[in-house]
Amino acid sequence: MTDELMISDLIYKELIEEITPEESRVLKKWLEEPANRALYDRIRQKNGLGRRLYEYVDVDSLKDFRSTLPAPAPAAPRRSLRLRYALYAAALVPLLVAAIFFGARIGGDGWTGVSHPEIVHNSEGAQLILSSGQVVDLAADEGRPVVLAEANAVVDARDGERTLSYKKAEAAAAPVPEAAVTAAPAMHTLVVPRGVNYNVELSDGTVVYLDADSRLEYPVYFAGDSREVTVSGRAYFDVAHDAEHPFIVRTARAAIRVFGTEFCVSASGSQSVTTLVKGSVGLFDAGSGEQLAMLTPGQQAVVSGDECVVQQVETLYQTAWKDGYFIFESKSVGSIMEELSAWYNIDYVLKDSLRDVNITARIKRYDNVESVLDILSKTRSVNFKRDGRVITVIN
Repeated sequence: MTDELMISDLIYKELIEEITPEESRVLKKWLEEPANRALYDRIRQKNGLGRRLYEYVDVDSLKDFRSTLPAPAPAAPRRSLRLRYALYAAALVPLLVAAIFFGARIGGDGWTGVSHPEIVHNSEGAQLILSSGQVVDLAADEGRPVVLAEANAVVDARDGERTLSYKKAEAAAAPVPEAAVTAAPAMHTLVVPRGVNYNVELSDGTVVYLDADSRLEYPVYFAGDSREVTVSGRAYFDVAHDAEHPFIVRTARAAIRVFGTEFCVSASGSQSVTTLVKGSVGLFDAGSGEQLAMLTPGQQAVVSGDECVVQQVETLYQTAWKDGYFIFESKSVGSIMEELSAWYNIDYVLKDSLRDVNITARIKRYDNVESVLDILSKTRSVNFKRDGRVITVIN
């Protein structure tokens, strides 16, 4: 075995936690060289080896491959999920490690063979529109909270994502002057563009996760008998319980009334889709106020035109985006590209003959679009070409 293949094999063994003490010493000795350490870090980063190890076993086209692997012995101790994934891919990943290793040596970029600036998704670019009309660009300085005095809120970085928190600001704020108690609270609008996601913690502790190309309008604090917000795009609500003050989410088509629950709303034009994860919600017509449906966990209501259709769904598929995953269950390529277009702020070209091709895959929402397209291409259903920010779907 050449030195390069030996090192790639040691990196693989380290990743799946099966490296021996002697092998670990050899790898550590190799890492003492600064150039080797830089290469190792490049391979291990989230767009490198660790990502691909999981992704190669997540794509539906590998089901047959996994079924051919021998079952573990009954007496074997239960392994971690990470290690079990590694074992599933054991016949494939060592070769992948070597390919990444040599690719890193020569500076190849893998997916297209052409050097392109990365297309990434991030939490930078969201804007807050104050009641005065002033627009505030939201950012956090190297993970440290930033106080927005003019908005009475705090921008904080939590688990690598940006959260605009009103609860934290309210807790530290001075008592509200008596003269201001009777005044209506100021309204703010959080605008999340394509290619960005953002979270907001409202003054009552309710947390709203906003997907790309979405917006939320809400008061800086809640007053009166109910707590009301307005949303467009896609959002996941984790509502703070308050039986005396129901939480109401308004879309162009419906009003969703809850007391304390978790649900996902996708609102676009005249259609509103509500998926309930926990608790219960009531749906009402946005115009007439007529009750349209009552949902229990696992149900989804689609309100469009004069119709309200309620169906049982697997909520994981509807809410995985909040937890950082794309989960496509026999989903058409056209729908997939629409989702990627918003998440990465890209354009795409897709022939009608490919629009209805279905793909099943579970993929991490990595910050590099090539990572996702590379895995989708492993389904052998479609391939991709990139020209700048335009992705062309090909046979």
